[in-house]
Amino acid sequence: MKYLLISLQIILSLLLPLLAIGIIRQIKAKLQNRIGPPLMQPYFNLIKLFKKNQIFSHDSTWIFPLSSIINLSIVLILSFIVPWLPFNKSVFSGDIFLLIYLLALMRFFTIIGSIDTGSPFSSFSTSREVSLAVLLEPAIILALLALAVTFKTSDLFQIFNYAYSLDLIKIPVLILSASSLFLASVVEFSRCPVDDPTTHLELTMIHEAMIIENSGLNLAIVEYTYSLKLLLFYGLIAQCLTHCILIILNLSILLQSILCLLIIFSLLILTSLIESFSVKLSWHKVPDFIAYALTFSFLAVFAAIINGVSL
Repeated sequence: MKYLLISLQIILSLLLPLLAIGIIRQIKAKLQNRIGPPLMQPYFNLIKLFKKNQIFSHDSTWIFPLSSIINLSIVLILSFIVPWLPFNKSVFSGDIFLLIYLLALMRFFTIIGSIDTGSPFSSFSTSREVSLAVLLEPAIILALLALAVTFKTSDLFQIFNYAYSLDLIKIPVLILSASSLFLASVVEFSRCPVDDPTTHLELTMIHEAMIIENSGLNLAIVEYTYSLKLLLFYGLIAQCLTHCILIILNLSILLQSILCLLIIFSLLILTSLIESFSVKLSWHKVPDFIAYALTFSFLAVFAAIINGVSL
């Protein structure tokens, strides 16, 4: 049974990330009265990139291609230590602090890989990425620590263990942590209104300008790494919200997994709605947006402390 779950986990980690990106693009196209790209277009793009030659800057070194491979390896590890679906709770054990350090390690290699190209646009966007990371990481850490305090463990698989007797008093912590992580994901993945992932104006881009020197296989790796990391974040948020629903309803593991996938799909729809009906924020207003995520994190920690005192 364990090997079956591992196999299913690998299959979903390979197939779902690009499908999630396709869903976001397709819904945005429908909302804007466009035909848009096919749902499977991200898969076609990945196959096309695999067939293309790689072009490297004369200023780049071995660090540039290696950074994308290391990030891919890290995100694949994260797909097994983050319980982003209920059924994979018994495959591997993971820890909140390990998750935090691996995310920081991914950011480090993304930054040095971008700087290594010698592109002024990459360096410019890297400085923006670092500035946002300093403000954003406390919000992510506090949201995760609120869950750890509430469930009295830093093990992610113990936190999202459905054998727990879930109390109504834990619902505010779960909802606040999920809200903080969702707002943080908007910044983490440079989605609108923080950044426009469809723009081609280098001076306004954050994530896209950092990977502007990538091509061929290297770009395929970067794109897949981005989509899998996005899916893991949404899966973590969905797990928090699934816990809230299971306080009221007692569901089997199959229905729990279906419910979690439906919540992930709802988050993709919400992302599409936000990107369709919002405008890109000016740079000096982005810290104000991050402040909302940080506020939700502080409220989650406060609710977790109250929860611990009441017990």
